[in-house]
Amino acid sequence: MKPDSNPVRVSHQPSKNIQLTNSTPFISSSAKNAHSFSSCSSRTQDWDQQAKTTPFQEDPKMLTDAREIQMMEVRNDDILQADSSSAALSSSSPINQRLPGQNRRNKRLGLVGQQQPKETSTQTNRSDQKDCPHKDIFLFWAQKADETSMGNTESLDSKKPPKQPRLVNTSPSGSSKKKVETLKCGAESPSRSPATIQRVTRKDLFLNSDVFRQLDAHVLRVGEQLRSKQEASSIQTLVLLLTRTATTPLEKVRAIWMWLCHNIAYDVDGFLGLSEKIHIPEQVVQTGRGVCSGYAHLCCQMCREAGLTCVEISGYGRGAGYRQGRSSQQKKSNHMWNAVQLEGRWFLLDACWGAGLVDVEKRLFIPRHEDFFFLTDPEHFVASHWPDQAEWQLTQPPVALEDFEKRAFKTPEFFKLLLAFLSPDLFVIQTDGGEATVSLTSARLMDFTYQLSRLCPGGSEEDVGTSHGMLTVSETKMVLKVFPPAEGLFELKVFARPSGSSEPPAWVCSHQIRCSESNGKEELPENPFPFWGLHPRAKEFGVEGCNWEEDLTVAATGRLKLGLRTSRPLSATYELFRRGLDPSLSQRCLVAQTEEETLSCHVLCPRFGYYRLSVFLKGLEEAEMKNAANFLIWCSGPINVNELFPSDLSMHCGPGTSSRRMGLSCPSHINPIINTKQGRCNITFHTQPGLEVTALLSKDGRASGLYSMERYVLVAHLEHKVSVSVQLPESGLYRVSLYGRKADGEAFVHVCDYVVRCFAGPQWFPFPRVYSLWARGCVLLQPRTGILEEGSRVKFRVKMPEVHSALVIGHSRTPLKLGRNKVWEGEVFTGPAGTMLKVAVKLSPESTSMDVVLSFDVESRSSALGHISG
Repeated sequence: MKPDSNPVRVSHQPSKNIQLTNSTPFISSSAKNAHSFSSCSSRTQDWDQQAKTTPFQEDPKMLTDAREIQMMEVRNDDILQADSSSAALSSSSPINQRLPGQNRRNKRLGLVGQQQPKETSTQTNRSDQKDCPHKDIFLFWAQKADETSMGNTESLDSKKPPKQPRLVNTSPSGSSKKKVETLKCGAESPSRSPATIQRVTRKDLFLNSDVFRQLDAHVLRVGEQLRSKQEASSIQTLVLLLTRTATTPLEKVRAIWMWLCHNIAYDVDGFLGLSEKIHIPEQVVQTGRGVCSGYAHLCCQMCREAGLTCVEISGYGRGAGYRQGRSSQQKKSNHMWNAVQLEGRWFLLDACWGAGLVDVEKRLFIPRHEDFFFLTDPEHFVASHWPDQAEWQLTQPPVALEDFEKRAFKTPEFFKLLLAFLSPDLFVIQTDGGEATVSLTSARLMDFTYQLSRLCPGGSEEDVGTSHGMLTVSETKMVLKVFPPAEGLFELKVFARPSGSSEPPAWVCSHQIRCSESNGKEELPENPFPFWGLHPRAKEFGVEGCNWEEDLTVAATGRLKLGLRTSRPLSATYELFRRGLDPSLSQRCLVAQTEEETLSCHVLCPRFGYYRLSVFLKGLEEAEMKNAANFLIWCSGPINVNELFPSDLSMHCGPGTSSRRMGLSCPSHINPIINTKQGRCNITFHTQPGLEVTALLSKDGRASGLYSMERYVLVAHLEHKVSVSVQLPESGLYRVSLYGRKADGEAFVHVCDYVVRCFAGPQWFPFPRVYSLWARGCVLLQPRTGILEEGSRVKFRVKMPEVHSALVIGHSRTPLKLGRNKVWEGEVFTGPAGTMLKVAVKLSPESTSMDVVLSFDVESRSSALGHISG
């Protein structure tokens, strides 16, 4: 896209992923691809709403005032009455009529009943030039525009201050000659006018535009009533009606501004050279259209009628048609606006840019009031308006034209949202090592997003998406790193909105990025969320800090651990994404642990390249998860896929809030991942009275073994402690799931998971089978294996409380004796292979039957040796 220069604002449609607020004025950087330019409006949605809610009623006093003014005009021989001037214009429209010779504009002035001094021809030609897009700048419409009318305009050397001030007459009435003077009320140097004693900002004048609510409503109502009459009033009558309720100079300026913005449409055909441009005040009022100089001339004359001091200022506007990177040093100025004096101080305003937008392709004006350009603070105004006379910047020190052209493009929303550049405030940014960085600071918490487009030959654009940029946002700043995918020219647009707002983000600034060399890295992973790193409102979510402080975290060994410090208990879920990584595998890359003041996540990276780890949080009593962080990971040393974690792990791995709520404390293993070289481990917790725990062991992809997996885990309940013993049948990664219940009859609920890793090739025997009576207080001391060798004698030691008698039933019946510490003991002969030994108990002397607690398998010596771990 080739940026151009033009006196009007432009609407630029964003990509389908970004919605813009209706109030945002957009300034095109390309006439060929832009959809609309800004100018002055006839009717806005606000006006339409006002018209719907306020039915037309002629105000008798208003019409009486109008008649009195018209009679005054006749007596003073100023201008024709509205009806006669209207008839004259309708019979010979200056829009459709081309008069030959240098004085054809003087003749058009005669149509509205005014005599034109000799100077007027030159002045109107000068002002005409303000709205004439040069064919080298405005290429798209070069063939459609009238090149003759575009070329035969006289230049206005407005850089030289006039020898005498040509200010608008401040008297409410005056000769027709003085009225014509308003057409050429050039901008004198402010130093020659009443000096500004001290800096006065827009907010010093009024806090916000709501203070004008009643006045604005009156102006809109007057405009509606005058339009309903379908005849043009004189400028003097119009100003009187508009300012009837105004009591201060500020309110008079506001009334004039509002009427211009809501009742004058931009002369699109005149701007494009398809017709004569409308710029003479009476013609602008009569037709309801005008180019930028028409707005400025009319504003100047209306201010004079209201007794205000106003000047016209010519210069350069960074609007439609303005071509970034092309110097305007030797080119004529292309725009015109106004300055008004209030209480001896000058203030800037641009009714043309405050009125609306233009769709160039449809040659359609789009009313859209932009209040930003009413009495704009000079340091903001100079971002888009550079006057021919530097004094009219009203800034110290003034901005050089070269600096004006080099600065980043900023929309009104940039200043409304109180944004500022940290670096760089340049429109064209050169990449360094294939990377470019833009940083903004904000006065409040903001949401940001961006759009990156490749500028192709011929002026077309190609959206490259958000996979080539990394946006991080904090409470007071935004940093955006861009990695163009190839060499060439790119356009970067930044959008913003107040955090928490439901409105779509508004366009705030633009840059062009020149990439001379791509960094050659792969695309960043897709990020559906508008930021990287911690959410700028992370503290509101309960996150105090993070162990990953850099924008990019490197996984040199394919393993990482994320840690978040929290201010309150939170629940968390995680998502790991990489291009081409199957979701089923990405789920096996994460182990999450939730503790009272810490959230942690163990991450595995099975492939080389970029990953996105997104974190979602909620309070324990909240229902909705919120995206709290998005981390970028670069893996330079991936792990083997066989080392991925077991599938279907819960979000509560290891000890934490879930185990604590169940009544488990003082865990033997704080880390949710247990590495064992021997292939066996014991997981212990302290327990509250009455708590019962059970456990399940599982392994992904394990073929059906000789013994079921449930026999490789054994739970023992001591007085204030529970022990979960695990013996692995083979190498690999296992999931140990713990369940608990606080009272008999209740269902067991999941507590937490552990991951047990062993790659040393273990071959442990399973534990004996357990039955329902193996519960609270039962502990197996000997033998610890559930597989016994045939024809051998084995000592049994089992702790079983509240048991009246116990024996082992198998090849023979062997009673067990109760020894010290309530341990049942005895030596048992195993018998032949294939025998099952059962530990049976009688709970009371009156019992007529016995219940089985444990059972063991007897196997041959060769079979048993095959299962012994080396």
